[in-house]
Amino acid sequence: MKKLIFFLFFSTAVFSQNYQYAIDEVPNKTPASSEMSTNQREEIEYFNAFLLPVTQKMSIQAALDRYGSVRLEKGDYSGVNIVLHSNQRLYGHLSLTKVSNITIASGTTNVKIHNIISSGGINFQAGSAISNSEFKNIESSVIRSVGGIIENNIFINLSRCVLNWDMSNSGYFRNNKIIKHRIHAYYPQIIMKGNSSTPSYGNVQLWINMLTPGGNGAEIDNLKTLTWVGVDSESWNWYNYSNKPLIEMKNMGDVKIASISGGNLTATPTPVFDIAAENVSISRKYISSKAAKKSILRGNTNMFLIDSNSEDYDTDETNARFDFKAYFNSKNISLNGLDISGPVTDISTINKLSNTISGTQKKPWERPVFEAVPNPAGDNWKANRAGKTDQAAYIQNLINTNNIAELEEGIYYIGSTLTIRSNQGIIGKGTGKTAIVGLKDDFPLITGENTKGEVKFYLSNLTLQGGSTGLRIHPLNGSQISVSACIFRHLVFRNQNYGIHLDKFYGFDNNFIEHVSFVNTAIGFFQEVDPLYKGVGEAATMMFMDKVVFYKCQWINNTKALSLLSFRGSNLNAWIDCSFDNNKIVAEMRNYVSPLFANCNFTNSSGDYVIGGESKVEFYSCLFDKNTTNATFKLYGAYLEGCKLLDHSNLFKTFSSTAFISNSTITGEVGTFNSGMIINSNMLSNSGFNKTLVNVNSGKPTVIIDSKPNPYPQLLVTH
Repeated sequence: MKKLIFFLFFSTAVFSQNYQYAIDEVPNKTPASSEMSTNQREEIEYFNAFLLPVTQKMSIQAALDRYGSVRLEKGDYSGVNIVLHSNQRLYGHLSLTKVSNITIASGTTNVKIHNIISSGGINFQAGSAISNSEFKNIESSVIRSVGGIIENNIFINLSRCVLNWDMSNSGYFRNNKIIKHRIHAYYPQIIMKGNSSTPSYGNVQLWINMLTPGGNGAEIDNLKTLTWVGVDSESWNWYNYSNKPLIEMKNMGDVKIASISGGNLTATPTPVFDIAAENVSISRKYISSKAAKKSILRGNTNMFLIDSNSEDYDTDETNARFDFKAYFNSKNISLNGLDISGPVTDISTINKLSNTISGTQKKPWERPVFEAVPNPAGDNWKANRAGKTDQAAYIQNLINTNNIAELEEGIYYIGSTLTIRSNQGIIGKGTGKTAIVGLKDDFPLITGENTKGEVKFYLSNLTLQGGSTGLRIHPLNGSQISVSACIFRHLVFRNQNYGIHLDKFYGFDNNFIEHVSFVNTAIGFFQEVDPLYKGVGEAATMMFMDKVVFYKCQWINNTKALSLLSFRGSNLNAWIDCSFDNNKIVAEMRNYVSPLFANCNFTNSSGDYVIGGESKVEFYSCLFDKNTTNATFKLYGAYLEGCKLLDHSNLFKTFSSTAFISNSTITGEVGTFNSGMIINSNMLSNSGFNKTLVNVNSGKPTVIIDSKPNPYPQLLVTH
């Protein structure tokens, strides 16, 4: 131990150097612009962290305690258990770094852990509260606590991570955000247990994929509130390990589930849910199990169900509960099995429904704040590239030699495409420090390709400017490739026809794209389907996109931000905390199933509409402002909760659209709004719709509860 301390404290000159991989001699390159070469905040923190080589992995705890913020190389740092305390940072390599057990000490605040696989899991110690910390890009690690206090933390992109929080005897978890949680095969995949003495509440899980659990999926017990938004499960009880339903909730207070989809194709299916709660609110329930037993609501659980086209459920009938269904299996509205075709006049029923609809006002999630997009090559980038040396061969050699080319700061000019194949890529020193600029605009800067199978690419901490396309992904020789689990982080695409071009391959599936910006493109993100494929059967060029989440991304000054015209259904894609500013059209979608935008900003759109296409799209706590379009949507349908649409344009145009609008404010006319419901929403230009509960059939409103609405978000909130 004395030798270790001596080495850490008296070898500072060595440790503080910017340790690099051995690479070929770097050719001359243009320095990054001195005017606009600042990295984004998260990149600055990452690159400023102390870099601990894998050869010194046994000193990882000592390095954390000395430097506070530690960055790891690609490799395996297992062998030493780690304890993190307040204000410490642990950054794995972008390809994910393996470590041993991690303990978050009692009383810890302001910790960050990124890009980690922990063989022993991340363990939250019991005792004082662990709070205001961030855990991002964690894979194959159990996130566990027994008796801990976990509050006001954010968990982002948990992949193959079991969540096991058991506070049934002591402790609690409150106001935590869990954004993108994908669990595969394990069971149960989510365990959340609270207690009555120190209740747990305010936790929101946004985008959950419970993929083929061997038994049941989730066991939830004794929480005051719980909110899930965007849930999908495929074929639970895969190995017949459990007779429980996919979701079991007991002793619950208020449960809110928005958008739950999927199905069970196993030989021994179990029901979707078994819930005992005070109140359950479910919207867009499109999941079924084909089990012999139905799902069930226990005891005096009140159900408020909006928009469902799946199997029914049983209830423990009592006189104290109510069961409200609207647009269940294409039927109209019913209360306790009796159809409602006009205003409700019974005071007791009105009060029960109104209390359920209005809920208790809570603090909405903060609006996302976006940094200026770095511009390392400067505004004169096109003139400055004239006569520059072509460095494509140098970068390609790094890729061929090391698989992941790690570029230093500077502007690299290339005259031909760089090719990456599975498990290859390019990492720079930041979006403001490293740029690859096309010498011409008639080729893709980077081409991702492969001959077959599962494909993974790495692109991070770069600006890609010029060329015809920033990144084109295309199969080789008609092969079938599925591009999954890619690392696309802290990228800027500038001045291209297409930023990212998914060019007629099989599928883009289960990817997390974060802090990626598209500036001044014709199409920022382009999904191109083989025109010969018409949506029947499987094809190597069918080009679907499933379960892709964009997080804190920006689209600025594009003709079209998103072109997503799928023939095969593209399922459960999400845009979370994203910004769409000064685009002509934000998105065109076709055959998208349950796409959602959550806490996104749509501003200064100038085309015919903001979002259009042959799809039904969901919006949660989104802001539409300063758009000058003729309509907000040209869609088959939309579900809005907690949104503000401040523009005076029509809500819908062209299609006879279906909409379910909850807890929102709509400034403009409704337009071609044909059917659906308005729930506790201000419809400022349509007095006939401006009530607490309104049914809309063939464009005509029928008031169900005739009182003044008082909208505020009820899903993306904290207590």
